Amino acid sequence: MSVAVMRPVRREDFEAVLSLAKQSGGGMTNLPGDPDALKARIEFAVQSFEANADAPSGEVYMMVLEEAGKVLGTAAVFSAIGLEHGFVNYRINKTVHVSSQLKKRIERRLLMPSHDFTGCGEVGSLFLSPEARGGGYGKYLAKSRYLFIAQHRRLIADPVCAELRGWRDKNGEQPFWESLGKLFFDMEFEDADLTNSALGNQFISDLLPRHPIYVAMLPKAARDILGKPHDDALPAFNMLLREGFAFRGYIDVFDAGPLVDAHIDDIATIKNSKLCDAKIGDPGDAPVHLLAAGYLTTFRTARAPAKIDGDAVTISTDTAAALGVKPGDDVRAVKW
Repeated sequence: MSVAVMRPVRREDFEAVLSLAKQSGGGMTNLPGDPDALKARIEFAVQSFEANADAPSGEVYMMVLEEAGKVLGTAAVFSAIGLEHGFVNYRINKTVHVSSQLKKRIERRLLMPSHDFTGCGEVGSLFLSPEARGGGYGKYLAKSRYLFIAQHRRLIADPVCAELRGWRDKNGEQPFWESLGKLFFDMEFEDADLTNSALGNQFISDLLPRHPIYVAMLPKAARDILGKPHDDALPAFNMLLREGFAFRGYIDVFDAGPLVDAHIDDIATIKNSKLCDAKIGDPGDAPVHLLAAGYLTTFRTARAPAKIDGDAVTISTDTAAALGVKPGDDVRAVKW
């Protein structure tokens, strides 16, 4: 029986991941459709797994979901972001203007450049092939990242954030970029996104407006999408909220997509997971669990029935083979 397995990305996954990146429709900085940029990201991820780090130092742990030899999706955990050049976004603040002469009190929103999440962990790069949607695989991708964090606590900085792609219209136009970013970066959205993927984000700090931006000065089309996720990213956004992440007014500087964050101990999948000793046998009609085992290069997750009895978990032979575990090995389990 074929078991869908989440595992570390390999160099030989390049063509499959490139195909996924091209299906994403753009706007995913960490899953670029440019072959050179993507190859460099996969290489860095492979090196991150092999480095055996002992603290969050900027590693990128990119993983793929594979079933019957086919790569269906990707997701990643970033150990600590922005350590080299800083991680910048906009924070939506409120300012108040009062005129006693006119007896007027006016509230306005401001976009404030912020480095509040520099050095934090991040989950991202979640993309599922359109042909695999509808079978719970998106949830599988998302939750596997949290089990990775649970298995590698000292390697991931706290809190953890997630950036969602910002909204775009049916023609692909991005109102926020067109009305603000393009004026300061002097390039098209896709070019800026590719530059960020290929060269890093130093150019963002160099060219981003250094002063607050009054939201009222933006066109209505741009104002209306502040913190609004891309239609395709809405399911991922809702899953993050259910996990305990919260939107606190931080948005992406390119497309105004929402940034959400949570402390590791508040993430539901991590909080509800349990480390058990593996037993291999017939789990019977036990409920389905998401299971994780291994460390760094040997990390795996599988979705399968699992019977938990005290500190032991009984899994089938196929599930044990998918996870690469033998009796007595540690397996982390969370109810599906």
